Amino acid sequence: MREQAMGYAERDGMDLDHEALREACFNAARRTLEDARPVDVARIDRLADRFYHHAREHVSRIKMQGRDPNILVRAVNYLAHTHAIQPMHDSTEWFFFMMRALVELVCPEQQQDEKSKKVFADIEEGLALARRGKVEE
Repeated sequence: MREQAMGYAERDGMDLDHEALREACFNAARRTLEDARPVDVARIDRLADRFYHHAREHVSRIKMQGRDPNILVRAVNYLAHTHAIQPMHDSTEWFFFMMRALVELVCPEQQQDEKSKKVFADIEEGLALARRGKVEE
């Protein structure tokens, strides 16, 4: 019974790389706080810690689906590179909702209807372009 309650990923020893997740969160925080003036490292650390806690909220969901919890590291790295911009400053709301959307895409929990499924083809097309480096800047 214990094995049934335990997620598949947990049985297989897939563990979250906390150090890598903290580093990714620090990079996302640093990017959101960058601007022309120097930024206090303690301020970056505080924001990174909040990002880290938001990201960790998804660990059990991911593990219960038998997926690698390090999806979170990759997702935060993506957010840091693509969406962490200076106007965000100390806000964590954008991070929270974007993480939630990314995790839903990679570990779906919601059953989709025919209308909502149609966006998947658009997402797949965009991913193919991004993988080939065919993104306009």
